[in-house]
Amino acid sequence: MSGHIEHDGDYRAAPGHAWYQVDQMGGCAVVRVGGEIDARTVHEFHQVVTEAASLATHIVIDLEHVSFIDSSGLGGLIAARNTSNERDGSFSLVGPPPMVRRLLGSTRLHDVLPIYNSLPEAVNAASGR
Repeated sequence: MSGHIEHDGDYRAAPGHAWYQVDQMGGCAVVRVGGEIDARTVHEFHQVVTEAASLATHIVIDLEHVSFIDSSGLGGLIAARNTSNERDGSFSLVGPPPMVRRLLGSTRLHDVLPIYNSLPEAVNAASGR
């Protein structure tokens, strides 16, 4: 499989839509997500993460361009973490916007989902550097 996967790669995603881009970096599958992760888009998010898990056991989700996330999206993040754990890998988040960070904190998910401020920091932590 290719080291690059792209779904709806439009960085100007319309409301109710999301885009995904997957690349390999430092032994990790980096999933860049933009737009909304909600009940309408979470199924595709899960498919993309499953594809990414076939590239590497360490999954990093870059949330920098996420404009909205709801409870379905949070469930999608937990499912993504579980997919990684089932493959004896690691899972982390990068750059969640303030709204997403607040939601992760209020639901206490920040206790179970490692969050990093930068992509290099997350990739280094996942690859044990």
